[in-house]
Amino acid sequence: MKKVTLLLFVFLLLRISAFSQVQLTQYMMDGSVYNPAFVGSEKAIMANMFGRKQWMGFEDASGNKVSPRTFVFNLQSPVYSFSSGIGLNVVSDRLGFEQNFGVKINYAYRFTLGDNHRLGAGLALSFLNKTIDFGELVVEDPGDPLLKFDNKQSATFFDLDLGVHYRFSDKAYAGLSVTNLLQSSRGIGNVRYHQKTNIYFTGGYYYPLTGLNFKTLYIIPSFLLKTNFASTQIDLNVVANYNHQYWAGISYRYQDAVAVLAGIRLYGFDIGLSYDITTSKLSTASSGSVEVFVGYRYPIKPKIKPKSLYNTRYL
Repeated sequence: MKKVTLLLFVFLLLRISAFSQVQLTQYMMDGSVYNPAFVGSEKAIMANMFGRKQWMGFEDASGNKVSPRTFVFNLQSPVYSFSSGIGLNVVSDRLGFEQNFGVKINYAYRFTLGDNHRLGAGLALSFLNKTIDFGELVVEDPGDPLLKFDNKQSATFFDLDLGVHYRFSDKAYAGLSVTNLLQSSRGIGNVRYHQKTNIYFTGGYYYPLTGLNFKTLYIIPSFLLKTNFASTQIDLNVVANYNHQYWAGISYRYQDAVAVLAGIRLYGFDIGLSYDITTSKLSTASSGSVEVFVGYRYPIKPKIKPKSLYNTRYL
C-alpha cells in the first residue's frame, strides 16, 4: 500500500476516531488490559503476555513493512490481607514511524456482596512514552513547518484510569472502565498530541451444556464495547470451553474483522492463538492479523486464621 505512512500520520494527527489503547482479539484472557478493577478477581498470581501483528502486508512508499506490532505483559495478584488486588501492565506498540511504550500500575479493592457476588473498584496510574521518527515520514512538501524535523522526537504522558468489575461466582461477569481521565497533552516536534478519554464496557456468561465425570462443556458468549464518543467499536464473541482446558471460538469486530481463536491449558500455562480476517476497506492491503497469547497462573488461597475453641469442662 503506497504512501500509507503519510496517510497513517495524518490519521494520527487528527486523533478523531483512534483509540489510545491497544487492540487485542483475545482480550477476554485478561480483563486488566482495559479495566484496573479486574486485578485480584482470580485466586491466583497471573502473568500474561500478548503478541500481535495487525494488518499484515502494509508497506510504505519505499516497500518497508509498517504493519502495527504490539506486545503486552500483565502481572497481577490478589492481596487477601487487604481485600485487594495489585497489578502491572507493560505495553510496547509500534505503528510505522510511531513507537509507544506504556506502563500502568493497577490497584483494586474487592467487596464481598454475598456468598457468590464480588465487586471490585479499581484505579490505575499510567505512564506513556510516545516517540515519532520524523525521518521515516514520506511527505510531498519537505518544507512543511510541522514536519521540519528529521530525527526522533518523544514526550511522556501521565494519566489516570478508573473501573468497576462485578463477578457472580464463576457464571457471569461485567465491567466498566474509563481510561485517560486527565486527557494529557504534550508536544512532539511541532505537533500537539492529546490522550483521549475512552470508555470500555464488557460482559460475559458461562453457560454449561454438559456434565460428565466432573468435566463440563461451556458456551461463553461475551462482548467488549469501546467508545470515545467520536468513534464506537464493539467485539462480539462466542467461545466453547471444555473442562477449562481446551477452547475455541469466533469473534466479530464491527466494520473491522472476523476472527477465529483457539487455545489449551497445559501444566498451568494457557496458550492461545487468534487470526483476524479483515473485512473493512483495509482488506485490499492487509492479509489479516495474527495474535499469540501465553499466560501462567499460580493458585493461591487466603490464609485461614485458627479460631480458639473453648471446652466448658475447663472453664
